[in-house]
Amino acid sequence: MSPLLRAIVVLLIVLLAAHAPMLLNDGLFMDDWLVLKPRPDYFIDIDFLLNGAGHPIFYSYDTFANWTGAPVVVMVSLALAGIVFGAMSLALTATRLGLLDRAEAVGFALIVWTYPGYQLWAGKANAVYVFSFGLLFIGAWLLTLAFGAHGLRRVLLRVACALVFLLSFALNSTIVLYAFVVLGLFVAIWREGSAADGFVRRTWLACWRCALRYPELAVLPLIYWGVLNIWFKRIGVYTQHYDAHLPTFGEMAGGWGAFFAAGYWDVGEHAFSVATEVPAFFIPAAMLVAIVLLLRPDPKRATSAIATVLPLVLAVVLFLALSSPYLIAGLRPLSTHFYESRHLLMFGLPFALTLLALKRLLERLTGPTAAFALLFGLGLVTSISMLWSGYLFMQARALKQEALARDLAARVQPAATVYALDDGFFDSKSRHMLFGLAEVTGMLRLAWGNQPFFGFALRAERPDILQKMEEARTAPGSAFRHFDPSGPQATISFQPGPGAAPNQALVRKYYACRLLARCDVAEFLSRLAQVTIKAGPIPGILPLDGASKSAEPSR
Repeated sequence: MSPLLRAIVVLLIVLLAAHAPMLLNDGLFMDDWLVLKPRPDYFIDIDFLLNGAGHPIFYSYDTFANWTGAPVVVMVSLALAGIVFGAMSLALTATRLGLLDRAEAVGFALIVWTYPGYQLWAGKANAVYVFSFGLLFIGAWLLTLAFGAHGLRRVLLRVACALVFLLSFALNSTIVLYAFVVLGLFVAIWREGSAADGFVRRTWLACWRCALRYPELAVLPLIYWGVLNIWFKRIGVYTQHYDAHLPTFGEMAGGWGAFFAAGYWDVGEHAFSVATEVPAFFIPAAMLVAIVLLLRPDPKRATSAIATVLPLVLAVVLFLALSSPYLIAGLRPLSTHFYESRHLLMFGLPFALTLLALKRLLERLTGPTAAFALLFGLGLVTSISMLWSGYLFMQARALKQEALARDLAARVQPAATVYALDDGFFDSKSRHMLFGLAEVTGMLRLAWGNQPFFGFALRAERPDILQKMEEARTAPGSAFRHFDPSGPQATISFQPGPGAAPNQALVRKYYACRLLARCDVAEFLSRLAQVTIKAGPIPGILPLDGASKSAEPSR
């Protein structure tokens, strides 16, 4: 087996082991309930993706997934494909261009594709995000191959490259990374130029040749944005969702601070907390990372000062660039709620670049093998451990949802269509986020059929939630047209049952039931929660026709 093939095999083994919990997590989360069918007769209306949100590529993926009758399987496959092929393409591109040795390439790709700041790896609708991110690296690999190809092979690679890049724009922020890929192409063309031309002329010629040789790369973002703005304009609530403006320096600085806190600082704090409370949690991650450490860095390669400093500079530039579009749109991440981490998918890149710079600095003192083991080894152990922690949280959340849906399905439906969920799991010591209104409404439809339900978590919404939902569902391009907040009301009490436990223990028992058949899954779920329903007006919620005009908008 060649050294490169051995490195790719190690990369795949570690990646698949790190993301193995995704295969067992078949739950839907947040907006998944709006676009995917947990069963064939479940009603959804995803036209808002085309005629409101302006996401034709998302619409295509979701439509296909629902058409197959197994949307969860399709979306999990999509996410895993993005992870596996994106990581392989990243490693192959870096080694082919001579930017990283084999060990560095594997470590770098693993850091990027196990980044725990993005907590939605198990999200099903957001699998399109992960796949789009992977497509960007596949496009970079194809562009690398096309750069040295000739004849028909070059034409085919260029066409495939353009198509892959275009599809990767489904995650709009990948266009920022795309700009860096094109910048890399410019640098490669610049290096082909003659030093006798002088820096200015050589740079101008490189720009001209880049545009002349690869015109499709220059027009791709224009084509994408043109298509969206002509045929798939955002309307209604989606035009209001993005507070696009030119932020002041103070706003940008505060936003960058929010991205740094959510993307790195909070991850480190959570890792320290887990390490002190459950140190054994890191042992399997360390055993997995030990496989990576078998790949020894090239001891003969001398790293220049520029090659040491450049990754750190690029990490800072990339961090500022990746966060800027979100800040211009008025969006910020939040680590305390998994769904609000969705803007952080690509921020493993600055982290990996920082580790690379520190590794190359440290190897001047300790040698490449020790530096790689210390920095990439510790970085990967932390990253994979926190990734698993996030997967366990999402699995526990899915189990609680399934326990509620099963309990409701076993009951006769009360004479109500508007339900408030009093979620007692929020008071437990183990991490738990209140369910979103799409989740609560989805569970009601799953249990009792396609009726005009509207459900929400009582403590997550403001008293005027019914009025705000009425405004949202009647707005142009709304995703909530099939929600009806005007019906008779009831309150669902959802409290921990005798089988409730902290997330890690709960998921461990679930795995034992599902994989080892040590218990019955249905019985396990029936003991997880205690559910009672009380019909009548929901306490603390304004009736639909009694809203105060001065009430603050619901979040």
